[in-house]
Amino acid sequence: MKKIHWEEIRRTEFEELAKANAVVIIPVASTEQHGNHLPVNTDMNCCYAIAQRAAQSINEFSVLILPPMWMGYSPHHMSYPGSITLKYHTFVEVLTQVVASVHAHGFKKIIILNGHGGNASIINSLCLKLTHEDGIPLLGYSYWGMPSVPEEMKAICPTDEGAIGHAGEMETSLQLYLQPELVDIGSAAQIRGTWGDPSVGSREKGEQIVNAAVNALVKILHDYHGTPDFSYQTGCIEPPNAVGFYRTAGPKVQ
Repeated sequence: MKKIHWEEIRRTEFEELAKANAVVIIPVASTEQHGNHLPVNTDMNCCYAIAQRAAQSINEFSVLILPPMWMGYSPHHMSYPGSITLKYHTFVEVLTQVVASVHAHGFKKIIILNGHGGNASIINSLCLKLTHEDGIPLLGYSYWGMPSVPEEMKAICPTDEGAIGHAGEMETSLQLYLQPELVDIGSAAQIRGTWGDPSVGSREKGEQIVNAAVNALVKILHDYHGTPDFSYQTGCIEPPNAVGFYRTAGPKVQ
């Protein structure tokens, strides 16, 4: 079986993979409350699962996935139990050093796959700085913001209106598909600290969303791998509604 996980690779293999122009995915998410019915690893679970499925489906070239970065920028969730946040500058510095380390080993195609809305604008700025000021080619996407995904999400989960929501229809559907054993659907409710209607979530919708995101990421990986360094559009590419639920951001959201 081919290796896709960074932590399973030996030293000499890294040299070969870098020479072969392998693409590296850095999953970045958070550990934070998702209402009373979803686990605090929801964001990490979603982006990591999508990254793994996309990497496994590609045979034409190598794709490596770093262990997911489970700490994000979530100060607006700290009034709810279980949430963990880094300070803004700490988050920026940690992610910068991770990206720089990957690049230092010869990898020229790096993608940050984000799973938490609160990280998106920070990653956007980071991608632009590292690419255009530091010479590290870098792409950044939120899994719900990749090309074609928002439109498909809106059709699959209409109550979330094409946005990610928070513990609503979309994230509940994703968790019912990816890790149903951790979902307490009987406790699902539209309460403070959430956005969206979890009661209309389903496993089937979750599977459709995962498939849409995986297909979009596979296309990005093929396009990115097949272009010379710096010729691909770099920076965090987000449609206007990709971080839409943060219009409700605050210590307590209704």
